[in-house]
Amino acid sequence: MKYNENVYLRAENTITSRRLNAQAIHEQRIYELSEKYPELRKVNDKISNALSEMIDAIELKRDNTKELIEKIGESNLTAQNQRKQLLVGFGYDADYLDTPYTCRKCKDTGYIEGIRCECFEELLRKYAVEELNNDCAITLKDFDDFSLDYYSGSDKERMARILTMCRNYAENFSKSSSSLLFIGNTGLGKTLLSSAIAKSVFSKGFSVAFDSITGFLRKIEAEHFGRSNENTLNLLTTADLVILDDLGSEFSSSFTQSAIYDILNTRISRELPTIISTNYSFTELREKYNERIISRIDGEYIHLNFCGSDIRRIKKNSI
Repeated sequence: MKYNENVYLRAENTITSRRLNAQAIHEQRIYELSEKYPELRKVNDKISNALSEMIDAIELKRDNTKELIEKIGESNLTAQNQRKQLLVGFGYDADYLDTPYTCRKCKDTGYIEGIRCECFEELLRKYAVEELNNDCAITLKDFDDFSLDYYSGSDKERMARILTMCRNYAENFSKSSSSLLFIGNTGLGKTLLSSAIAKSVFSKGFSVAFDSITGFLRKIEAEHFGRSNENTLNLLTTADLVILDDLGSEFSSSFTQSAIYDILNTRISRELPTIISTNYSFTELREKYNERIISRIDGEYIHLNFCGSDIRRIKKNSI
């Protein structure tokens, strides 16, 4: 997938920052423990000298270069094992003096043998989704913004359970979390709780795409007909979490139904969670969407039925 220059730059800067930070931590730990434990300093010196000795052996090009390199390697391995034993004896983890890279596969370079590492790909997707969200008109909220004071009786009990479930969902979110369907009349807090989940999950470092279904479809349509070079559909099928607000508000056509199906079906196939909110009852959704879409929503989503009175109207009347 192609990304714009700003997305690449942000990802590269993050990778570089991770690498430099890991190296700084490594050097600081080496210095501190070498000062504190003289015997550890000697072993550290052996390890640090091994690389220069190996380079010298290669440059000298002697007949026994291969044997020298093997000997240096064995000596270095012995020194590393000695260091681990000393660290454990001093009360540290055996790998405490290893460079604490965020990604051990590529050592925070972003590449493995010239191919982009998955950690780099994840950053590209994350930052691309963030840019996608820039056009979202929905303000992200906190769970504390959701008040149960507007509910009473059994409605209050149900909404308290839904609030708790949403909090737990956000707190324990993973890429294998369940998909949710928020159903209920307008003004019951579906968008607020969706945005609170989005804000919480995003703060944990996951990529979260959040907008109205109309907003997303408008972008997909523009890209499909060549009016934009972005790739919203790809981002919506790869983001860690996608939240489609106000399903049913979009203009219905064969194109929009196909796009919605592609998003839902691909994310289900990839076992990625999606949250959908709608003002329609499930019976009304059956009348509006084709069976392929309905079967996915019915079989793969946990349905949360919101209840109560229109909070926006209550607030307006209380002024």
